[in-house]
Amino acid sequence: MSTEAERDLIDNLKVTKLEHVQLEQGQKTYTGNLHLVTHFIIFSSNEGDHEPWFPYPIILTVEKGLPTIQGTWPLQIRCHNFVTVSFYFQEEREVTLVYEVIQKLTCVSSVEQLLAFYYTPRMPFTTTDGWQIYDPLKEYERMGVIKENPNWRISNINENYEFSPTYPKVILVPAKISDTVLSYAAKHRSKARIPALSYMHWNKASITRSSQPMVGLKQNRSVQDEKLIEAIFLSHIMPSPNGAPVYGNTTTNLIIDARPTANAVANTAVGAGTENMENYRNCKKFYSGIDNIHVMRDSLNRLVEALQEIDVKGRVSKAALHKSGWLKHVSAVMDGALMIVRNIHISNSHVLVHCSDGWDRTAQLTSLAQICLDPFYRTLRGFQVLVEKEWCSFGYKFMDRCGHLSNDKNFVALSATNAAANTFANVQSKLYNNKHIRETSPVFHQFLDCVFQIMHNNPNRFEFNEVFLKQLHYHIYSCQFGNFLFNCERQRKEYSAVKKCYSLWDLINTSKDQYIDFSYDPSLDKEQGGDCGVLYPDSKSAKYWSALFGRTDDELNGPDEVPIANPGSAMNERATLESLGIEASLAESEEPNDETGEENPYNDPLGSSPNVSVQRMRAASRTTNVRVGPESDDTWQRSADNITSKIPAAITGAFNGVFGESINRWRESWNTRPASVGAQPRAATLGRSNSRRRDTVDRELRSISGVHSTAATTAATTSTTTTTMMTNAPLPSSKYNLSSLTLEHHMGSGHPYSSGGNISRSSTPSGTR
Repeated sequence: MSTEAERDLIDNLKVTKLEHVQLEQGQKTYTGNLHLVTHFIIFSSNEGDHEPWFPYPIILTVEKGLPTIQGTWPLQIRCHNFVTVSFYFQEEREVTLVYEVIQKLTCVSSVEQLLAFYYTPRMPFTTTDGWQIYDPLKEYERMGVIKENPNWRISNINENYEFSPTYPKVILVPAKISDTVLSYAAKHRSKARIPALSYMHWNKASITRSSQPMVGLKQNRSVQDEKLIEAIFLSHIMPSPNGAPVYGNTTTNLIIDARPTANAVANTAVGAGTENMENYRNCKKFYSGIDNIHVMRDSLNRLVEALQEIDVKGRVSKAALHKSGWLKHVSAVMDGALMIVRNIHISNSHVLVHCSDGWDRTAQLTSLAQICLDPFYRTLRGFQVLVEKEWCSFGYKFMDRCGHLSNDKNFVALSATNAAANTFANVQSKLYNNKHIRETSPVFHQFLDCVFQIMHNNPNRFEFNEVFLKQLHYHIYSCQFGNFLFNCERQRKEYSAVKKCYSLWDLINTSKDQYIDFSYDPSLDKEQGGDCGVLYPDSKSAKYWSALFGRTDDELNGPDEVPIANPGSAMNERATLESLGIEASLAESEEPNDETGEENPYNDPLGSSPNVSVQRMRAASRTTNVRVGPESDDTWQRSADNITSKIPAAITGAFNGVFGESINRWRESWNTRPASVGAQPRAATLGRSNSRRRDTVDRELRSISGVHSTAATTAATTSTTTTTMMTNAPLPSSKYNLSSLTLEHHMGSGHPYSSGGNISRSSTPSGTR
């Protein structure tokens, strides 16, 4: 291809094909043709067995690397759906051409340049009502709000999106609150996102959502905002046939601030903050302690970095996974949803939820709570309605959080002749990326992760399956459909997405069988029996969503490489032996007991024998280089050194404390052995009976087994570092002690949770949120 043709390709974005390109994906390599079309990268293998399509918006980063030893030129592409591929080209000219084309096609400046505005399915969808699947009037009528509950009304104050540009057109508010009051209350809420109805349970308890109050350092207040919230918390009062009001049990009405306490208070410096509970009657406040979008983004990045070790080292570091804090954050969201579910269903009380602007953490909590409270949202269609209502309609910023309008700083081209330029390019890329992606965050991804956790803990309770959730995650980045392109409902109307784009729900409902869990049992959700159709999120069983990351469950959720326990304990000894590779040998060994003819009880690495230390040392004598027999002192020393070198530094002190005395005594015994012993052939020594060998080991170990714990404790206290690592290094925990939560209220004592103050999450090993 001539230089002029290359420029023409880049400028006019014509279709092209490059031959003899290698694709490396995972552990497999393919050779074939690479096609660059206007909205996709398509690779077709020569054998015809592999043809992946990559829409340009799914691309996260592109790096043009240095030439390999084989003389090929690599181009690595990382995608938002955790797929990483590398293309290898024969010439530098080819990789440069592809790099520039992908850069221009990926980095768009307008939403109308995205795939959704050009996409047409190969086969027409059999269902075409995707854009009409959510009708706010029908949905609130289904909840029993519009016709059955006179305490709520539909307000048209935001009909033209002038009242609150990021709010939906249809807003439900208490009937006794006029639009004039709403106009004044809006001044006290960030982005004018006033408290509005999100969900009503069958017991008339409600979930409302809003943004943070504009309190500021002067502790400003708004009487209209206070009256609005009071009316929401009294909306359960229904007239009886004789005209007298019927009051429900609403002793635990809650205002849930999804942020950590420190973050909420810090916002007062910029004119915002959190409610002063002296001004809000008949309610209490709870801080969920969910970190902000920047923390979540960094957490996912660290998790992805840990996962990349599988491709490099063949295994993932569980310590690196824990350090990412991802499960801790997922658990925090689930715990916040659990608080809402309990307050709505058990306490029959109302909940108002907000974070800062009311579109990130707020959407997570309200959505998860509704999934747990209402079986309808656990159906395929119901979940689609929920996403449209809580995320698209109430203004989750898909465009910003997903980074649809990509930046060319996500592209890195390394120079083959200038190492300094490479370093500068990497640093500059990170700096610019940080500036560009400050609005991106995996908030919706985290919500899907929480749904996966609830599904995993409650089989047969969801009509849809894990494939459906993965499909949603893929398409929030693919930009193939119009559902997840915009920051709010107003933008969707401005760009005429309903007329110009297809809805993802048409694709899903056309191929419904792919996304149905056929073990789903709707009879379990009857209100009259069992759990009344209500689920309770359990953060204790949170696990990594391995399928989403393209990994096996054992890789991410299997046992740690070397468990850490207290010195001298059986678990600590097991960790020591596992670090020596002894565990597998124990499992494979099935030699009989010499004296009884029965199977050796010590084959179990955590055998039932009370003298666990004897078992461990006996196993070590069989499976390591430590032998009872005629080997030279140098050989014995090398064997001992080999053992010690395999033991993690953190437990070396404890190891020496437990086994050092025995080893020294053993060496003295060997040095004073009769000369005839040393003259015996090696084969004769190895042929001795197992019984005789065990007797030798037992005699040496019985003398120290009684002081085993003391020796371990002494060794552990010798080094402060060793003691700290062995006794004070629990795995990162995301569990929260509800008994330690406190409530800020003005309603007297005796509350089932506790009394006085603000509810705050108990401290975690990672420090204050």
